[in-house]
Amino acid sequence: MKKTLALLAVVAMMFTTGCGNKPAEQAQQSATEAVEQAKEKVEETAQNATDAVNNAANTAANTVQAAIDDAKTVIANIQSGTVDKKVAALDGIVPGVNVEYVTEKYGEPISTENQVMQFSNGLDMKVVNNVVEEVSTMYDGLYTPADIAVGMGDYSLNDAYGDASSVTNVDNGGVVYAYKDKFRTIEFVTRDGYISEIKCTLNK
Repeated sequence: MKKTLALLAVVAMMFTTGCGNKPAEQAQQSATEAVEQAKEKVEETAQNATDAVNNAANTAANTVQAAIDDAKTVIANIQSGTVDKKVAALDGIVPGVNVEYVTEKYGEPISTENQVMQFSNGLDMKVVNNVVEEVSTMYDGLYTPADIAVGMGDYSLNDAYGDASSVTNVDNGGVVYAYKDKFRTIEFVTRDGYISEIKCTLNK
């Protein structure tokens, strides 16, 4: 009888131990699967982020290239006298041209600092990867294709360009009138009713 009871106790212990291991094994397996799924999710997220960055970079590159190609057409139209008067250009320079065109037209800059070239005629140009991304001036005598220059009254803007894409108040009572097209934006900073700065930039 004692032997039988001892045997039953051993069997019961073995059964209990075996049953106890199964939930532990299942929990471990579930944890392993969860870790693998998390790894896959992290890798997928990282890949999606990389793809998004690459797509954004490609889109930006394509946009800049399109603006460069368009700038060649604009320059040709400026030279032939057939340019759209509302195009964002200043003294014959349109954002998107390369530096070689600028130096052929004006010579070497009088100074270059932080990607900004300053020329003796009063034009400042921001250059990135040999392409003019921005041209600006605070000097008079430099005209847009619509014959607008620093020092003129702000009332002339409506006659030349129509309604602005945006109007923004700035410090010291200044107002910025922006006119935007597919590739570029031309901005006129005005103070006390007169244009104090003109800036043309590539859209990004």
